[in-house]
Amino acid sequence: MKTLKFNLPAIAVMAFVLFLAGTISSCSTKSSKEEDEKVEEAEGHEHDSTEANHHDHDEVSTNEGVTDSVMWMPSTEQSFSGQLKLVEGDALKLNMATSSDNDGSKVLSLSLSGEKVLLLFDGTFENLGSNILFKTEGYQGQVAIVHHYTDESNYDYLSLSNVSMQLGRVENGKINVLDKEDIKMPGDWATLAVSAAGEHYKGSLNDKLVNHGHGETRPAGRVGIRLEGKGKVMLKMIEVVSLSE
Repeated sequence: MKTLKFNLPAIAVMAFVLFLAGTISSCSTKSSKEEDEKVEEAEGHEHDSTEANHHDHDEVSTNEGVTDSVMWMPSTEQSFSGQLKLVEGDALKLNMATSSDNDGSKVLSLSLSGEKVLLLFDGTFENLGSNILFKTEGYQGQVAIVHHYTDESNYDYLSLSNVSMQLGRVENGKINVLDKEDIKMPGDWATLAVSAAGEHYKGSLNDKLVNHGHGETRPAGRVGIRLEGKGKVMLKMIEVVSLSE
């Protein structure tokens, strides 16, 4: 009997596409409905189906949404020398090591001792979806996807710790939590994903929607991953998909 081997990064990408198609489109439907209701109230009469359809619009078109994307996966070459840069943290203190998992995919291990680590892609993104494939070992701290990052005092994030998962915004150094749910850090490989389309923000863990929040639209910014804690974090993939309205 043959043993089937699954490529985790490939499965994660497929799940991420389904997450974007499902969760973002639901926000778009809600947004267009709310806009129709506001128009009806302002004009003081009901629209027929033709007029209502005229006002409908999608914040993100799932058919034409993907305009650009970047993906990072570990290699045996020097880490963070390409599009993904180590912006904060000391590479020498991280004891970075690249190995191969059972499925043949590369794994980058980082050992933290309480410091902050920030990795950012080159370029900026406006409407976007991003996901990471990661695993922790004896880790006490946070793993977060940051997006719309302009500086250390202004960015949005989806963070996961040992007690909760939350969507938030840092503006002029002040933290505003958009949504928070109690949840534990997975013990095995997991996919953390966020979508930001207009004023709609969503976060999922292993294809399950956990967070849903709303905030004012921000200008385009950089995207990456932020770590803060003690223990080991292993990474297989970080991906960003740019979406158009």
